[in-house]
Amino acid sequence: MAGVKLENVTMKYGSLIALNNVSFECPEGEFFTLLGPSGAGKTTTLELIAGIKQPTHGLIHIGDRMVNHDAPEERDVAMAFENYALYPQFSVYDNIAFPLRAPRRKGELTSAEEKERVHDITSLLGIEEYLDRKPQQLSGGQKQRVSLARAMVRRPKLYLLDEPIAHLDAKLKISARSTLKLLAHQLGTTILYVTHNYREALGLSDRIMAIRKGRVEQIGTPEEMYEKPQTDFVARLMGDPPINLVDVEVVSENARIYLQSEDLFRFPLEKALIPDMEKASWEEDGKKMVRMGVRAKNVRISREKSSEEAFELPVYVTVREAKNTVITFELTHTLFQGFVSNGQRMKVGDKVWVDIDQDGLYFFRRSMELIK
Repeated sequence: MAGVKLENVTMKYGSLIALNNVSFECPEGEFFTLLGPSGAGKTTTLELIAGIKQPTHGLIHIGDRMVNHDAPEERDVAMAFENYALYPQFSVYDNIAFPLRAPRRKGELTSAEEKERVHDITSLLGIEEYLDRKPQQLSGGQKQRVSLARAMVRRPKLYLLDEPIAHLDAKLKISARSTLKLLAHQLGTTILYVTHNYREALGLSDRIMAIRKGRVEQIGTPEEMYEKPQTDFVARLMGDPPINLVDVEVVSENARIYLQSEDLFRFPLEKALIPDMEKASWEEDGKKMVRMGVRAKNVRISREKSSEEAFELPVYVTVREAKNTVITFELTHTLFQGFVSNGQRMKVGDKVWVDIDQDGLYFFRRSMELIK
């Protein structure tokens, strides 16, 4: 196995910049996830590492070797794609065994060893009963597992997995995540994993790289990415429902600092949080502004006023879930959400009290538009 290192990698398609000066290092044996929305540059990064595409600028290292000029077959990486890329004329067994039969690997395995290798991976992925079928006889989820098995059947220096379980249903995804975690542990090899699903990233990764519009936003452990997001984009990426983001005015009055959202709400900010707020604030139209972030779990909602900091808002939407009901409030430029237990009856139009647990407050500079 081997680690991966990208140094100031840029990828352009004409005037379009797909990757912009991207640098990161993934040590050998690490499960490293690239997380971001469609078009962020995740797949392009894998294709550059695999040698499918060549960077416009920058260096790519696999292990101790700079591989910019190496052909894909010289890099000893295995890649699984979201779109399966299976050979329709081959059986499932032959599709999976295909990488083991490449000319440059001729004679590495006996027929018995090949069968054992295929059996081991298909047993782990639960597809051993489909070995005699053709791809067109499989469901989308089965094809995805075959594609994953083909990538992981041999022992390369590096696995590049591009949304490998995206088309599985919810139940199979949970099983597939466990299998991937087990495979990563058993093989002890380096895995670069692409997803737009933050749950997969948190559950599988040793570290996560959040990427947006070809730029690296943050790299950290799952705990760091969720608990200490460095930008509003990363904070919004990590959570369901997404973190509440509200642009509020910072008002100084009677030796206290207040956060105010137009005429909808206002509450005093705890003194310990003022330095973090100051670092993120900006001036706009003669006002001091800051982007406030708070997760729904840190928003307390009740019929009665619970503290001097609480404020009233009318209920906009309610959505009942298994254990809680999500209460949504409409602000001028965005929506704001919190939870109540299913035993609390609240309906659209009710005015209720909202209290924010300030231990869960974040402050950001504005880097993206809010969506209502």
